[in-house]
Order: sequence, then structure tokens, then C-alpha cells
Amino acid sequence: MLCFTACNSTQTKTAVKKEGLVITDKQLGTTSLCSMGEVIKSLDPARVDTSSTDYDKGKWYYVKAVLKDSAYVLMETTDVNAGKVLRLSTNSPKVVTASGYAVGTTIGDLFEKNEEIVVKKEYSKIFFKIKKDNVSLQADERFFQDLPAELTFDAFKKYRQVPLTLLVVTPVCQ
Repeated sequence: MLCFTACNSTQTKTAVKKEGLVITDKQLGTTSLCSMGEVIKSLDPARVDTSSTDYDKGKWYYVKAVLKDSAYVLMETTDVNAGKVLRLSTNSPKVVTASGYAVGTTIGDLFEKNEEIVVKKEYSKIFFKIKKDNVSLQADERFFQDLPAELTFDAFKKYRQVPLTLLVVTPVCQ
């Protein structure tokens, strides 16, 4: 649930990325998102950190692959032994959606391409889900002022310059 860059006639246009490690709701590059171990192996990270949090409904595990450039890929699961990824997020601009969006893209880029976007708010984060990619980009709420109670993508037209800071995927595993 994430977002990208925008431009008007007096601004320099930011191109949508064409290169990078492509992520879909099923794969990261050629690796299935359904196996945490395979994702980690394919990334060849500098290190892997694991933590957990207890909730009323059980435990939630976080496995963070820190890449050599200090960016990260965070995988979340309820069963670290089974290794099924329930949610993956990254702050790496090298991971791109099938449409070429990545961390650093602006909200304006999404408007420019006339993408069909679903907007959601979770805590203090705003997520922009690109429907055709089934991938979201995130922006921090602090970038926005006077947002309406019911969020629509059009409510963000005046925030075209706001960059998206996190790419988030909920894997579809069979």
C-alpha cells in the first residue's frame, strides 16, 4: 500500500523505473514469495534479523533481510518454522512493481499514469494500492494536512510531490 512522484508543466518529470528486481503478489524476481527461506537466499543479504511480538491472537514474527546497501526486505509471518510470508515490505528503491513503481516514486507519478488506486489508512500510514499490480506503496501521514474522513485517491492531488517510502505486498500463495 504505497505511493509515488508527480510533476506539472514547470517541473522536471521523474521517470518510472524500468530496471530492478520486479515484485508481484507472487514473486520477487523469479523467487516465490511463499517461502521465506527462498526469498532470503535469493537476496543474499548482509545479515538477517529476527524478532517477534505477542498479540491477543498469538505471536507475529518479523524476519528482516538487511541488504548490502543498508536497505531492507521485511517479511512477516505467524509461523517462522513454516516460513510462509504473510506480508513483505521493503524500503529498497531497487525493488520495483511490474509497472515500474518503487520506493521514491511520487503520488504524482500515479496520477500521471491514471492508475486505479485504492487508498487505505493504517495507524499513521497511508497506503496506495495499485490495483493492476496488487502491490501497495506507503506514505507517512505527516506529509498530509486536512485529509477528509473518507479517503479517495483524488484527495491527494495537491500532494503530487510526496514520495512513497515503502513498498508492501501481501503474497498470494496457493
